[in-house]
Amino acid sequence: MFKYYALLFLVLVISSKGNAQTIDRKGDSISVYQGINDFSKKNKFSRFVYKLIFRESALKVDELIPFKPKKELKVVKKHQEGKIIRNITIETLDPFGFSVSDEKKIPKKKYEKIGNSAHIKTKEITIRNIMLLKKHDSLDAKLLYESERLIRSQRYIREVAIVPVEISNNKDSIDLKVRVLDSWSLIPTGSLSSTDGSIKLTERNILGYGHLISGNFKRRFDTKEKAVYGQYTINNIKNTFTRLDLNYAKEFDNDSRRSININRPFYSVITQNAGGFYFENQLLTEIFPVNDTIQSSSFSFDFQEYWYGRAIKINSKSNSERYYRNLIVALTYNEKRFGRSPDVILDPSNYFSNEKNWIGMLGISRQKFYQDKFIFNYDIVEDIPYGENIALIIGHQDKNNNSRLYTGLTLSYGKKFTFGYASGFAEWGSFYDSKFTEQTTFKLGFNYFSPLFSLGSWRFRQFFKPTYVWGNNRDVSFKDRLTLLEEEGLSGFNNRLNGTQKWTLSFQTQSYIPGNWYGFRFSPYFNITLGSLADEKALFSSKVYPKFSIGALINNDFLVFNSFQISFSYYPTIPFEGDNIMKFNSFENTSLTLYDFQLSKPAYVKYE
Repeated sequence: MFKYYALLFLVLVISSKGNAQTIDRKGDSISVYQGINDFSKKNKFSRFVYKLIFRESALKVDELIPFKPKKELKVVKKHQEGKIIRNITIETLDPFGFSVSDEKKIPKKKYEKIGNSAHIKTKEITIRNIMLLKKHDSLDAKLLYESERLIRSQRYIREVAIVPVEISNNKDSIDLKVRVLDSWSLIPTGSLSSTDGSIKLTERNILGYGHLISGNFKRRFDTKEKAVYGQYTINNIKNTFTRLDLNYAKEFDNDSRRSININRPFYSVITQNAGGFYFENQLLTEIFPVNDTIQSSSFSFDFQEYWYGRAIKINSKSNSERYYRNLIVALTYNEKRFGRSPDVILDPSNYFSNEKNWIGMLGISRQKFYQDKFIFNYDIVEDIPYGENIALIIGHQDKNNNSRLYTGLTLSYGKKFTFGYASGFAEWGSFYDSKFTEQTTFKLGFNYFSPLFSLGSWRFRQFFKPTYVWGNNRDVSFKDRLTLLEEEGLSGFNNRLNGTQKWTLSFQTQSYIPGNWYGFRFSPYFNITLGSLADEKALFSSKVYPKFSIGALINNDFLVFNSFQISFSYYPTIPFEGDNIMKFNSFENTSLTLYDFQLSKPAYVKYE
């Protein structure tokens, strides 16, 4: 009987130690659990007692608290570095039933086979054009991992693995094997309300070449007005990482927009040259508040912009940080010309007027990535950026027959800590006219998410995101004011409430529950968002507007979108709308984006 009491004693001791020791000594905990598991197999009674307390899955690392993903083994071994790449073989896989890591896994379910038969796999040339390593190059581990990241960042790719393959009787050469798992790339979406409806269809990987085409049709039920939108995008022209975007929109109220954008960003830390140009024509109808009334007016403008940037390595070749740290020098020129402007009564400060801008930037950028899971996707490797940058911005503006100097400074820093991931930024910018500052902007922001922790088979993260924006001596136009609009604060608010400074604070507890329904995974969350606006008076004495939401992020293992969300939100009050308002929201989730720590096109600090 002693061994049975000993087994129960061990169970009680382990249970009484709580989570702290599991966190501090995970390896020891696993070995103890393994010992108990092995001991329990000696006879039926001990096995019965064991099963009353433990599951077999308790021995898995991902069932312990906190959850820590296994470290990825380095694919490139030290002796393989520098070898000449003889061949690169690329295999693309349909989205359903296949695995990058398990070559024996094949689709078995009927819906998987049907889905794959309707899917066009990504072309080999599409993947080859994204890779930074070519045939006859020397194998560089950093470029291999960066190639994986770039391929993984494509919205039509779910997973990728690039593995060096040794060649027998050849010590100087090596082969690369690339396996890519596609996402389902044809996405229909839509929306419906009491006033209007829309349907949208997007294909992100036309014929496997990585091109995007999208169309959207909207209709207002009361006026029978129609609106259409179209987009065509080439993500990577001829292995140059140059992107082409063509956009056309015919909106309600006879508004329209046409644009063409050719842009080559600093897509990687190895990029030396970046730049682009952009042309846009818009006809817009704007709502102007005048003496407690609302009036509408149309205006049109043409906008063009050109920019160029150069990245220069600033560390010596022997410095390990040389690969990641760059000195960035860049210049932007843009101009806006109005064909039709609002009436003087509606725009007394002539805010909607012609302007020309020269904007230069000098900065230092350091960008790296680490891999994690269960952040914006469910159990899929994600590349999380961290690093730091600092940039000086100097500009010159011609507007309303007046020339102004502009200076600005931006700082950012991010890192993965033992207590989670944290990043922050500070930005300041101001125009100068006759030695006086005008349209000054100051911004502070912080972003945090916790380590992944488990409660049984459920996993959780905590997100926390505060921001603060302050403006001084802004233009009198209502367009030069802060709002609590969806993209700038609290979703569901309108632009009739505005101010010159604001703060927002968002808390979100995100869960990731096990199991799926035809590839769809539902991750419930609870969100509290607070926001406040003020003009001259102290910000923290102004009214605070809260929003409480419950909902779910919906991920799909096979589809190209990261996630979308559905939620029910409660607003105690919304100015100009009422009190105790409930809203149902359904939209793509963009509020939890991360700063990428890569300097790019010079621009004024945005006042939003």
